[in-house]
Amino acid sequence: MENKANIQIKEMPEMQIASVLSIGVQNIGNAYNTLISWAISKNIFPRENVKMITVYHDSFKVTAPNKVRIHAGMLLEEAIKNEGEVFLEILPKGKYIVSRQEITLPEFETAWNALFLWMNENGHQFRKECPYKIYHNDYREHPQKKCLVDFCIPIL
Repeated sequence: MENKANIQIKEMPEMQIASVLSIGVQNIGNAYNTLISWAISKNIFPRENVKMITVYHDSFKVTAPNKVRIHAGMLLEEAIKNEGEVFLEILPKGKYIVSRQEITLPEFETAWNALFLWMNENGHQFRKECPYKIYHNDYREHPQKKCLVDFCIPIL
């Protein structure tokens, strides 16, 4: 990671998200398509301040990429009822390592690895919750196809 100054320890609020399960990285696009179609049908999307969130329920160091459980999520203003493949997921409030990056999709793995290394080098301990990413743009609309994203790692 080029700029470690963008790493902060933050108290993140509890967040309610509409989620769709993806088994394997190869299916995350389909999970987001399902989520967005559902949100459009509910007049939740598109809206200016809607944030997409990817939640990781497995570690790539332990689970094969084609078997990891990943949730494609959308931050909600109010709770929803589970409907079809879409379900309510609550991300707990707490202390997180947060790093805002403007990077391309192939750079995500390096960014995660650098953050976990920074966590260990700086004496922080991982809290048994799910790490997640909050997207602040649609990379397809960025002139260099970059994502503006917050990487969030729960810590004690």
